Amino acid sequence: MNTSRLQILLVEHRDADALLLHRMLRHAPQHCFEIRVCESAAEAILLLARQRFDGLIINLDRQDQDPFEVLLQVRNLDSQLAILGLTDRTDEAFGLRVVECGAQDVLAKDLINGQLLYRAMRYAIARQSQISFLKTAAHTDALTGLGNRRALDQALNQAVGKFARDQQPFGFLILDVDNFKQFNDQHGHRAGDYVLSELGHLLRDSLADDNIGSRYGGEEFGVLLPATSHQQAVAKMQDLLESIATLQIEFEGTRYRVTSSAGLTISHPNDTVGNIIERADIALYQAKSNGRNRGELNLKAATAIPLPNEAVVGSNV
Repeated sequence: MNTSRLQILLVEHRDADALLLHRMLRHAPQHCFEIRVCESAAEAILLLARQRFDGLIINLDRQDQDPFEVLLQVRNLDSQLAILGLTDRTDEAFGLRVVECGAQDVLAKDLINGQLLYRAMRYAIARQSQISFLKTAAHTDALTGLGNRRALDQALNQAVGKFARDQQPFGFLILDVDNFKQFNDQHGHRAGDYVLSELGHLLRDSLADDNIGSRYGGEEFGVLLPATSHQQAVAKMQDLLESIATLQIEFEGTRYRVTSSAGLTISHPNDTVGNIIERADIALYQAKSNGRNRGELNLKAATAIPLPNEAVVGSNV
């Protein structure tokens, strides 16, 4: 496959129309499109599940399919795909519904020519790229590169919903950098910001693909651990605490080391996001009360369980 070209999937069940559209796209300026043709939405969905495309051009008039349901399935499958609908219909309500279901634009078939199709597809790809960028930015913490509080709340809500369906527990922990106010007062906010950015890198490198690390706020980080027992979650928390305590951070010729405290909880039936955060907060408070640079596991809202001495790593800063 020529990766220098934009990958376009064309869905058209009429052979003559498919040939015409394919020719239009093949004659685009600089031959910038690589086109794959299929006959049905079902075939397209299978292709999209295993191959990355930049754009989708789909005939929305096939009688045996609900165009809105198809568009929603495609959008749920690939949130970054640019979608261009083609139709013989002329009513605006239909076109608006198509856009609401995830398409960037709808073109009337009897008005299409090569230049219009090329421009519509390129503009749709550019718009979708900008939308994807803005969505990512809205859920990303600029300093650490991790998800922000909005992303964390969304992930926790999804985890609660999934747990209600499959009853597979998940863990949630809050990490807080020890004595960070004093660190900022002593070394300056620029050094403090650099420390937080380095901890963001450490979390991204230390977490598995399905784990979700976010900046919870200030010097606090939240970590979601899907499908885990409390023993596995405790082991991961201890690994993170040790990795942070042994990390040497060099900024403008000076090396710094920090420690952190952590509060961990495991999901329970009928949990809410608020319950989960509250339990982790209680455990974090207990960890700090017990000397910092350690973690605590809280399985009930009223109590925290002190971990054995080996949970204490590094040295206090």
